[in-house]
Amino acid sequence: MINLDKKSVLITGAAGIVGQAAVRECLRRGMSVRAVIFKSRTLDLEHENLEIVRVDLENYDNCLEILKDIDVCLHFAAFIKGAKGQSDAANFSSLVRKNLTPSINMLSAAVEKNIEAVGFIGSSTMYPDTSDAVTEDQAFDGQPHVVYRGVGNMKRYCEKVIQYYGDISKVKFGVIRTTAVYGPFDAFNENGHVIPQLIMRAAKRPEVFDVWGDGKQIRDFVFVQDVVEGLLHVLAEGKSCRPYNIATGNDVTVADLAKLVTREFDYFPELNFDPSKPSMIPIRRVSVKRISEELDWAAKTDIETGIRKTCKWFKENIFED
Repeated sequence: MINLDKKSVLITGAAGIVGQAAVRECLRRGMSVRAVIFKSRTLDLEHENLEIVRVDLENYDNCLEILKDIDVCLHFAAFIKGAKGQSDAANFSSLVRKNLTPSINMLSAAVEKNIEAVGFIGSSTMYPDTSDAVTEDQAFDGQPHVVYRGVGNMKRYCEKVIQYYGDISKVKFGVIRTTAVYGPFDAFNENGHVIPQLIMRAAKRPEVFDVWGDGKQIRDFVFVQDVVEGLLHVLAEGKSCRPYNIATGNDVTVADLAKLVTREFDYFPELNFDPSKPSMIPIRRVSVKRISEELDWAAKTDIETGIRKTCKWFKENIFED
């Protein structure tokens, strides 16, 4: 067990969706935060316990330097593409390299600096192609769905490295695997996943509302605040290197998701499903039994509430009527 109160925490990817939520949550809990950003996205926040640094994590020496005087590292830095980007062969190698190199650098630097703990976000993309609710023990069964083959195996490799570093060091590793994350500060651009894409489309109120795929795809989306609170709970209470799924345990079809989004704009269009457009695995269900039974934790935000909060944030911060 680790007491996270008053710790000094390094948060990579601090300008991203999970990083933004984590910075605010850690500050709320009284931690001192060093927030790492990189290129275009920014962290528009000031606090007496917040230091913002711009660093390239592909340089290992940079990773060692930013861990100076740090107790806990939360590693969220990621190179992300939505369904269109992940299905484009031009991105296949960069999706692996631009995620793998910073991750291995940060994990290695944390061990070399002998910090107290590291929080790592894995992904449900590493699971095999099945319509059943996948459990943590299935992570290395078979191969990931063909669209996730590169990213999923990259996450598998990172977790194998974590297991090794857990064996040879005293660093505690908190590992979670999430389904698709959504919420405030998401990437509302062409690289965003399905929820921000639907929200941007709904804001324009087209007469015919296009939905990629046949609408029957099944997902379990998880709200970003639940991801952050779940990871901190795993870090504090969980066993080192033992992975836990973070999801709601409830699924929704993309068709119903589109209806939830358009409803938040008081807009009820005809939905035009286009199976020719890129889409991901048809069904992804995730078991949350382990974290519920072992750590007495569950996500708080259902999809309706999460979509409402996300659309509200979008309207107040992004959308120009």
